[in-house]
Amino acid sequence: MLTINPEARAIIEAEKRPLYLDMPRALTGGCCYSLQESPTVRFGSPHDPENYIHATVDGIRMMLPRRFPMDKDLTLTVASFLGIRRLVVEGWCLLG
Repeated sequence: MLTINPEARAIIEAEKRPLYLDMPRALTGGCCYSLQESPTVRFGSPHDPENYIHATVDGIRMMLPRRFPMDKDLTLTVASFLGIRRLVVEGWCLLG
């Protein structure tokens, strides 16, 4: 289940633009492993909207990739590096 923490909610509401999660391509090693980076949180509209679904998460409307795992406990939160703040997905596991 995806949730949004209060700090991330404040940024999303202040931005006043559509929000979507951009799912990176999965890297597979034959039959042995599958790696996938965490989805990127973006403002605007995806370039391929047919591959997304509309969802409401904690009262925030957003677009999620059709293959987004809704069964995992994930949180949209804020990360900061050198004073630059960005929204990130917390709780993602690289191994699929």
